[in-house]
Amino acid sequence: MSEEQANGFELKGGTGSAAAARSSAAPAVMSDPHPWKWQDGEYTVIRGCARTPPGCHNNCGILMYVKDGKLCKVEGDPEHPYNRGRLCSRCLAMPDYVYSPDRVTHPMKRDRSKRGKDEWVEISWDEAYDICEKEMNKIAETYGPESVIFCQGTGRDIHQLFRLAYSYGSPNEGTPFFSGQSCYLPRIASMAVMLGGATVSDCSQFLPLRYDDPEYVVPKLMIVWGNEPLWSNPDGFFGSWVTDLMKLGMRIAVIDPQLTWLAARADHWIRLRPGTDGAVAMALLKVICDEKLYDQEFCDLWVYGLDALIERLKEYDLDYLCEKAWVSREDIVALARDYATSKPATIQWGVAIDHSTGGQQASHAITALWTITGNLDVPGGNVIGQSCWGIEESNWTGGWGYDDVLPEEQKAKRLGVQKYPLFQTGFLNCSPDVSMEAMITDEPYPIKGLWLETSNFVAGGMSAEPRKYTEIVVEKTDFNVVVDLFMTPTAMAIADVFLPAATYAERIGFGGLDPYYIGGIVQAIDPVGDSKSDNQIIMDMGKRFNPEAWPWKDLHEMNDALLAQGGFTYDDLVESTWKFPKFEYRKYAKGLLREDGQLGFNTSTGRAEIYCPVFGQIGLDPLPSYVEPYQSPYANPDLIDEYPLVLTTGKRQPVFFHSEQRQIGKLRRLHPKPLIYMHSKTAAELGLEEGDRVYVENPLARCEFTLSLNDTYDPRVVQAEHGWWFPERNPEDTGKGCYGCYESNVNNLVPVKCGDSGFGASFKTMICKVYKAEK
Repeated sequence: MSEEQANGFELKGGTGSAAAARSSAAPAVMSDPHPWKWQDGEYTVIRGCARTPPGCHNNCGILMYVKDGKLCKVEGDPEHPYNRGRLCSRCLAMPDYVYSPDRVTHPMKRDRSKRGKDEWVEISWDEAYDICEKEMNKIAETYGPESVIFCQGTGRDIHQLFRLAYSYGSPNEGTPFFSGQSCYLPRIASMAVMLGGATVSDCSQFLPLRYDDPEYVVPKLMIVWGNEPLWSNPDGFFGSWVTDLMKLGMRIAVIDPQLTWLAARADHWIRLRPGTDGAVAMALLKVICDEKLYDQEFCDLWVYGLDALIERLKEYDLDYLCEKAWVSREDIVALARDYATSKPATIQWGVAIDHSTGGQQASHAITALWTITGNLDVPGGNVIGQSCWGIEESNWTGGWGYDDVLPEEQKAKRLGVQKYPLFQTGFLNCSPDVSMEAMITDEPYPIKGLWLETSNFVAGGMSAEPRKYTEIVVEKTDFNVVVDLFMTPTAMAIADVFLPAATYAERIGFGGLDPYYIGGIVQAIDPVGDSKSDNQIIMDMGKRFNPEAWPWKDLHEMNDALLAQGGFTYDDLVESTWKFPKFEYRKYAKGLLREDGQLGFNTSTGRAEIYCPVFGQIGLDPLPSYVEPYQSPYANPDLIDEYPLVLTTGKRQPVFFHSEQRQIGKLRRLHPKPLIYMHSKTAAELGLEEGDRVYVENPLARCEFTLSLNDTYDPRVVQAEHGWWFPERNPEDTGKGCYGCYESNVNNLVPVKCGDSGFGASFKTMICKVYKAEK
């Protein structure tokens, strides 16, 4: 399938290409009438939105209290419709973060031969920029600009990084160490092809009046699948919305290997084997189709492929699917009937679906659930989001500058689009797995430089096999830049230049990642030291590489240009704090999803596709299916005697965002050690007790954790935390990585192996053994 063909089914920024057509400056349906700044005794109070850094997946309303030019405290904004005054511990600890003695506030350099050594020299911004420009141009002249990858992590407002990459001439921007692009994009990829846009669970977040809006309908049932939203608040979803709706009468079901706080209050708890979300989804579909519980009228009008799905499900035995998932047939049947007959119903899902080599296929099956039951784009269902006023440039998958800045001959050089054509269907990131392969083989060309921003891959925030790929980067790259707030294991291990970033309290901008509203990021204090905002650093370097691509005199003017489609300026946004566009339900019935204005969906057939012709054209299964994880008791029966336990990772803690905040004392004290969770029966069989120091090991690596007993897990399953490093330790590598980052780095056990689509990898689906650590 050619890129031109694939672009016919393009998804940009998780919204669908028709969003760009909705760019007329329709007035905001509501803006905040309250002042954005006032005096409260000795404090000046400034309203804004907490859109990073530090990292976060949300855009909460905040009140910043400033005295004598210093940030003294941060509280939730009770007048903001998004979070309504509630705020996480990380934001509450913001002054400790801003003024941490560990924060780096001046640019630094060191010789390439000193990578991994704490031998930094403080320099000016002009010198830092000069070095970056000289060294990166040297790579471009010798190997081509495609040999530099511009890398980002998650949860930071740096989406202009695409434009910087394109200004330099590189088509490669993304998360090159994150096998399978295994956070949200497997789900977005499936929805992009099936529906022409991404959907989210409707908790009234599109409506500024929220639950009081007469258009809104409280779901009768919500399935919380593969996340604990009260702790993780994933992908622009504020977890407390779930409890809000429970108070309004909504019942919940939870699909999770652990009895979470929500699962303990659910009507249904499906304790599945990690990585078998696809089996559970196929089982639910089979019950619904076998018992004809789907919405026949909706399917007749708007769905393509129901009959093909029914035929496909005849190939699956319900008992087989339940056996593979380690769940009971009775529980599956009960949940399927409840979900299909509760109107409206919604599914709120999380990253666990992505963390398997079958993540894209599982997403296909789950998306089919809300589609065939008629819970698609209706109040209280799963609704299609579109960029506010069609403003796409700030969205992560938007690829700002791809059409007008990146040279045409460079587009075909993007890593991965030939091997994994699904990356052509609107995604403009490079493939992580192909990028890592190129680092080893120098094919199709060598990778000689990295620009890393909000990426701490060495500490296992997102990477698979980080130790292996850190050694490769150190050995084979000519020049690397890290932009961050703290000296991380990644910066210490591989960087040649370190550029210090500013927090959200020290910068201007706007949060437009979510399709609900646009909120102003308002500067409350001067940047600490010589730090600059990510966006300022990007613009400064962009002007050096391609000044024509950055015609704005400053960030304020750039923000005005980006917001122009909404018919307002950055100052207007600051005055109102937030602006909501008019939201429409049932957009498929109003001609609001297709560029041609016709009814239906922005797909190849114009319908919501359960059978997806595009998947078939690019060599993938066009129908929902179940794919056994790459590592599992069934995929690797020869290894089970030595590695008898299923290992799942990434258990979230509310005081940390991935590998961040480990140096913030009041947060670290709440969770001081990396933990692995195990059933007490398994621990007794292994001669282990609560608090023991243990090794967890698989064929790839071994790491250490403190044991925590939890009898809500299946005795055959253990779960480890991720992102651990120790800022208080030696910054240099003394055998366990910089800052001891390999000691408890469970990602060293995660294989670099994506699914057939290029999406999904084994972060939550491995095998292992656990035994007492040496003293």
